[in-house]
Amino acid sequence: MRRLASNKVSLLPFDDQKRTPHVRREIGRRAIAGVRYFNSRFPTLGIEPLTLSDLFTRVPAGHFARPQRPAFHLLMLFSSGTTTHYLDFERLQCSARTLVHVRPGQVQQFMPGARAQARILLFTPEFVLPDENVVHSQMLGSVLERAAPNGLLKLDVDSFASVQSGLATIGDEYRRTDGSSVSARILQHLLYALLLRIAYCSDRGEAPSISNYRHIVRRFLADVETGFAQSRRVEDYATRLHYSTKALRRACLEVRGLPPKVIIENRVILEAKRLLAHTSWPVDSIAATVGFADATNFVKFFRQHANVTPSEFRKRVSNARR
Repeated sequence: MRRLASNKVSLLPFDDQKRTPHVRREIGRRAIAGVRYFNSRFPTLGIEPLTLSDLFTRVPAGHFARPQRPAFHLLMLFSSGTTTHYLDFERLQCSARTLVHVRPGQVQQFMPGARAQARILLFTPEFVLPDENVVHSQMLGSVLERAAPNGLLKLDVDSFASVQSGLATIGDEYRRTDGSSVSARILQHLLYALLLRIAYCSDRGEAPSISNYRHIVRRFLADVETGFAQSRRVEDYATRLHYSTKALRRACLEVRGLPPKVIIENRVILEAKRLLAHTSWPVDSIAATVGFADATNFVKFFRQHANVTPSEFRKRVSNARR
């Protein structure tokens, strides 16, 4: 694996092996840069705190000139200044007391040179402690799902102080760590506590009926994430998860306000948009990647949901950048 000499971030198109041979041949043309987690100080430790300025100084010039798809979580808590962060076609306006949560597989882009101060926490999905109490987990859902579920969270003064304190505690513990399993366990518990705090801020005042459905939706979303390119049929997901289609629909409507069919189709469209905007792959390769054997059907599907053809969407994105 090629590592940047400057420090702890390694660039690699990490999902090459999952693509079809035809698409794999295309990846060299201009793929979304995959970013693997790498901690040079403690290679086996799945967490690292740093600041936004640290991040900008540790990588070569031009590193953030292109969108990237990290294979890990990023929490960014802004304390002062303003900047724009792009996350899956959303322009996030970040200022004091803004929290941003980037999840593995999302396409993001920093704005280098931004006049903003932020604490950043990088951590791998495997480093997060599982919800140990099964009943608690089913009632409240995964802390990772609930921690700023829409990517951005505006905090009030008290919530900001609480989250900032949690990040500072992790930073202090990280500076003392010796890389041992005991030290890693302490950091895991501190991270879990921080995620619980963020989740509480995210869904404060949420209706109990919605919380009761969260565990169903959490399982469904995880299954969609791995299976959207193989199936767009709600029945397939309901069967795998051992729910009726009616129960799955009710849960999705309560939690997300959308039926499961729309959630699946939105995930397909999102991935197609990512590839159209951030790669030079031909439309038929993108169609195959998101589960269409026939490019014509993909074009019809994309136009129905995005109101433009894939080529028109790509042209619009290109013109907007220029």
